[in-house]
Amino acid sequence: MDNDVILKLLLFANVVSLVLLSKGIYDIIKNNELSKKILISILLLIYFIGFIYIENSLLEKGVKNYIDLSMLISVTFLTQLAFVCILVTNKINQNVQTQDHSNVITNKSRVYRAVIEGRIENRIPFNLTKIKIQNHRALIEYSSDRTFNSILSYASLIVKKHRNDPNVSIFYDNNEILIIGNLTNKDKINSIALDVYELLIQPIKMKGKNFILQPIIGNVIYSDDIDSVDEMLKRVDIACYKAKKLGLVIDFYSENYAQSINDEVDILSKLVHAIPNKEFELYYQPIVNSMDKTLHGYEALIRWPQKDGSMIPPDKFISIAEKNNYIKGITKWVVSQVTSDIIRLKNDNLNFQVHLNISTLDLYDDDLYNQLFDMVANKHLEPSSMILEITESALMSDVDAAYLMLSKLSELGFYISIDDFGTGYSSLSLLRVLAFNQIKIDQSFIRNMAIGNSDYAIVASTIYLAHSLGCNVVAEGVEDEHLFCELQELGCDYVQGYYISKPQSIDNIINWSLKLIEREKLSAIA
Repeated sequence: MDNDVILKLLLFANVVSLVLLSKGIYDIIKNNELSKKILISILLLIYFIGFIYIENSLLEKGVKNYIDLSMLISVTFLTQLAFVCILVTNKINQNVQTQDHSNVITNKSRVYRAVIEGRIENRIPFNLTKIKIQNHRALIEYSSDRTFNSILSYASLIVKKHRNDPNVSIFYDNNEILIIGNLTNKDKINSIALDVYELLIQPIKMKGKNFILQPIIGNVIYSDDIDSVDEMLKRVDIACYKAKKLGLVIDFYSENYAQSINDEVDILSKLVHAIPNKEFELYYQPIVNSMDKTLHGYEALIRWPQKDGSMIPPDKFISIAEKNNYIKGITKWVVSQVTSDIIRLKNDNLNFQVHLNISTLDLYDDDLYNQLFDMVANKHLEPSSMILEITESALMSDVDAAYLMLSKLSELGFYISIDDFGTGYSSLSLLRVLAFNQIKIDQSFIRNMAIGNSDYAIVASTIYLAHSLGCNVVAEGVEDEHLFCELQELGCDYVQGYYISKPQSIDNIINWSLKLIEREKLSAIA
């Protein structure tokens, strides 16, 4: 191949290299950032110094075809430089995009944290208000992240215009707006927060669409016991959480509520391991016939003892389990354990019904039904030996779904009892719609009843109504003989409470029951 052909090929390669290099240079310079321009200048400087050095070396050595060689070297340098430029450009662009995305949050949080920290360090009285947009996910799905960010920016401008105070700092970040003010009067802060809330719930028009925000507002006033930015932010978050949980739009931080949240978090962390570690226990409280105190059955009550000897009461952990979807696992365990305990009771000729409570969530899917169906089908459980108790409030969540589930459970042969009767607002309508075998009168009516008062009238009416509907009645919370006798006179079928016995472990309740039956036999003989 002659030198002209080689020269043409090298020239073509040189042109391609220059195009690639030009693209790399253009990509860097178009962003108009000084640091990138400096970078490309340094790369070009290195290239030209290197090229001139090699060319001079070739001339000094007397190489004849130094032009061809220098062209080849030039092409090599240019090609390598072009690819380096492209790779560096892409890497820089990626980093810049990531930084731009994160700085929207990081830089703002750094600024407002610095403002809060300065006030804490200098002991300057101030208040912190956080406005959380509850429906931010729905708004993002309806539009986009960028649109929602624009909406939040506009909302913060509305707040800033309303406050119109140079001493007030306002930031928007993620799905929330933070206001660092200079107020310590709770009523004044609340009044301003109400005004801000009214402003923010007005439709915001953006890109031809109307957007409606659902804000909740938490407030905290700086006090001497706050020594860090994190503590201040934690408290305002607790205030927002409290407002949301209580169904409010505005609330203030309180120490008592903070403690309850800490307790809830602690219980939730323990719930994860409770069933695998077999931490729960069942206790049984006897239910007796009000006419002669003969044994009728038991109510299974869950207990959660701790290693330090304390006990976490059910009214604390059951609600937390329901909110965090652990209740189904607890119900499954209770049903299995009660079934095993029923077998133990029958082995001692204690053939009595066991009541157990089922959760609201157990009514709205088939998990509990499937478990009970399998137990009945495999002859591990006789339905007539178990009474399922459902609270009135649980039924009111979705009456139609409750009706379908209770009908299926009744068809399997289980007795249904409505628990805590009278504490809801629609007790009578429930009795009209749903069929029950039994009504349990809430202990709040029993403990406060006395002849002539309203609780006495409610208990007497409930007993009459239940009997008219073909249901038997259990009175809970009977703690003394006087109450027992009054219920006996009213015709209440069964009683349950400390007057009869406290809840006991399965071993103790078996011994207690056997002794009771033995006393009944001796009494009959006498």
